[in-house]
Amino acid sequence: MKGDDEGQIHILEMLTLFWLFFMSATFLIRVQVPDSQSVALDASLEMAGSDAIRYGLGLEAEINGENRLEELLANDDREGVCDLLQSAVAPGKESNCWLAKDSSVSTPHGTVGTPAGGTVAVHRLVVVGSHAWTVTLDVWARGGGA
Repeated sequence: MKGDDEGQIHILEMLTLFWLFFMSATFLIRVQVPDSQSVALDASLEMAGSDAIRYGLGLEAEINGENRLEELLANDDREGVCDLLQSAVAPGKESNCWLAKDSSVSTPHGTVGTPAGGTVAVHRLVVVGSHAWTVTLDVWARGGGA
């Protein structure tokens, strides 16, 4: 008779555990979990910033230098650098341009806007003569979407 009682208790334990797992699953299914932001959005923003910097490095210098970006940096034309880079950002995207010479603090130049969503910062170290410039584009999608 004792063996039958133990069997009944095990069955009740299993039913209780089944009910507990079922209710846990029901709770988890009802919880609204937002989808994570698409990695593709970050990649497109990063690509837009990288392309703009490569564009500046790929343009021929107007007077002297290896390329247009280095020429502008050599002349300490910070507004010109940022205007060049911001004009090269892909359509549908906007950016803020930050420049730092050697070990100075980065400061914004060019057109400064307020992001309407998440941003991606793209950095590039450009050496011009004896100076190291840090060029940063903070890129976001116009309107905050993709």
